[in-house]
Amino acid sequence: MEEQRKNLLFITNIPSPYRIDFYNELSKYHNVTVLFEAKRVAGINFNWKEDKIQFNAIFLKEGNIEERKVDWSIFHHLTDLKKYDRIILTSYSYATETAALLYLKFKSVPYFYEIDGAMPNYHESPVKRLIKRFFLSGAKCYFSSSKMTDEYIRYYAGKKAVIHRYPFTSLKKADLLPNVPSEAEKAALKKQLGITESQVVLAVGQFIHRKGFDILLKAAKQVDQAVGIYIVGGKPTPEYLRMQAEMKLGHVHFEGFKSKEELALYFKAADLFVLPTREDIWGLVINEAMGYGLPVITTNRCVAGLELLPESTIIDADNVKQLASKINQLLHDKTLLHELAVRNLQKIQGYTTEAMVKAHLDIL
Repeated sequence: MEEQRKNLLFITNIPSPYRIDFYNELSKYHNVTVLFEAKRVAGINFNWKEDKIQFNAIFLKEGNIEERKVDWSIFHHLTDLKKYDRIILTSYSYATETAALLYLKFKSVPYFYEIDGAMPNYHESPVKRLIKRFFLSGAKCYFSSSKMTDEYIRYYAGKKAVIHRYPFTSLKKADLLPNVPSEAEKAALKKQLGITESQVVLAVGQFIHRKGFDILLKAAKQVDQAVGIYIVGGKPTPEYLRMQAEMKLGHVHFEGFKSKEELALYFKAADLFVLPTREDIWGLVINEAMGYGLPVITTNRCVAGLELLPESTIIDADNVKQLASKINQLLHDKTLLHELAVRNLQKIQGYTTEAMVKAHLDIL
């Protein structure tokens, strides 16, 4: 007998392609309503289309989200909450979501809290910790993506918080490669992309300080010039261009924005993926690299890395020497490189949109 469909309400900030995929898949099993604060956020251009939405989407605002301003129209949508069997919040970072959370607390309305990734800050002021404890405590249960996120929840919401795990991802099952590309396949793709180096280290992300690409540039000085280092992230900053010129990094290439299809070619052509981040509360690009059968190096400040990768490929943040050493070690050991690639591709099989939805169905 088919389970009775529940009416679910998600309250969140903006849509993103992977979240739309998740809500679409979940709507096959339950009636899903998602209350979005806005359609966009300034500075980030998510590539999603409204005609792909298969759930009930409510947008409070057509344009960009305003982080510090409450959109009072949200209360119009909170007047009849009894029609929902489950209410799930995803953040309190924006003023409108904070207002909704306070309303639910004041009205003693049960709610769930979903956290894609987070790290506890053991060095923050007592006042900040108290504020976070107030906002994070009180949920009926918490959806957590990782061991580190569990620690975050217990630190702020209390040791008795009810926590359920789910696999956080941006990949559908169909997005995963069936096998790790062979050396011949990679060589053909390199030629297609105009890459002359025999080995390629790939990095993908915005050219911002937090991503740590300056650390990768410094490490590149200690990596053989025959190894191409390709950083895909739009327009490089003047600082990165200056570093590239001053250190004579002819094997470092800055690539502009790429479509999903173009980026896929770089992933499949690469031999190693690097995310030298100073902090990522998850880091979905790790999932993507693993889905393309890539060995991955990242730092101890990346939650996805800590959750998904072997400890041997985790380095300290801001450590140039460790990063250069690890890159050189893996590129010079093709057997280990292939073993890590196979291991990562197998591991990520459990981190698909379909698996993410199944976990939610079990919890809800």
